[in-house]
Amino acid sequence: MNHQQLDHYLRSLDDIEKIQILTKENINDYGGEELATDEGQTIPRLLEQFFFDKGPVFISKHHRFADMPLHMHTFIEINYVYSGECYQILNGKEVKLIQGQICLLDKDVPHSIPALGENDILVNIIMKKETFSMSLLGQLSNKGIVSNFLANAISENQQHDQYILFHSEHNENLQYIVKNMLCEYFDPQDYSMEMVNYYMPILFTELMRVYQLDKNFELEQTSSKMNILEILQFIEQHYKDCTLTGLAKKFNFNSNYLGNMLKEKTGKTFLELVQTQKMIETASLLQHTDKSIEEIAYQVGYDSLSFFYRKFKEFYGETPYKYRRKNRK
Repeated sequence: MNHQQLDHYLRSLDDIEKIQILTKENINDYGGEELATDEGQTIPRLLEQFFFDKGPVFISKHHRFADMPLHMHTFIEINYVYSGECYQILNGKEVKLIQGQICLLDKDVPHSIPALGENDILVNIIMKKETFSMSLLGQLSNKGIVSNFLANAISENQQHDQYILFHSEHNENLQYIVKNMLCEYFDPQDYSMEMVNYYMPILFTELMRVYQLDKNFELEQTSSKMNILEILQFIEQHYKDCTLTGLAKKFNFNSNYLGNMLKEKTGKTFLELVQTQKMIETASLLQHTDKSIEEIAYQVGYDSLSFFYRKFKEFYGETPYKYRRKNRK
């Protein structure tokens, strides 16, 4: 399936839509259970067992022409607007999504979707909570302290607000990634599910870029806030010779204030951030180069080899030698 064939597939009426376009009534094609809320309202709760027979990711087109009533589910959901627009009621709040945007919903978020029109194509990508954690936090947070910060920020935001709307409508690369993933899923070939699973970390990496741009914009609009990402990027690039005093001077802060702000925003002290970046860089060199452990220790800024060994084992739980042997590419 190519992108043109995908477009035809998504716009064609499926069996349920052929009925809903006439009756305007929703057909529930998934099982589940019903839960009573504190207000006494009964909300259908869709269960994992009905979706993940092929693997940890399930993808479907949302059926058009009828309201999707209030419901929730035991898994993470990504809503992608392939075409047109979509309104959702999330925890009682109306949220509008336009073509190209993505909304990430946490588990057990009560939400409903008013009827979609003919040109409104919504795709649902769902995954288990542990798949989300592995795709986002497990594989992306070890690329540097900026990626670490963004991955945790997305996870914490999603858990606190229960959903995140990504303004990804102008990100052509993300549209291309999603479409390729949909082609693999809707027209499976050999290794298609493996390809879908490989696309998930790529998708989340691109969403991190979108999230970073959104946060940059928000911070630019609020003069009282400093762009923490710019500070973390500087530490990431100059971790070998960066000091808190020098960092504070560069960004026009009192060093104590900056240290407290870093701790508040990242959960780590300045020295812990530097240490984390050194360890991430060390791990990358162990995996991708033939340099000796002594050379790597010196390259990332350690003069004492015994101190380097102790810090590495504290961070990764094993010696550099064992880490290299296990993770060598």
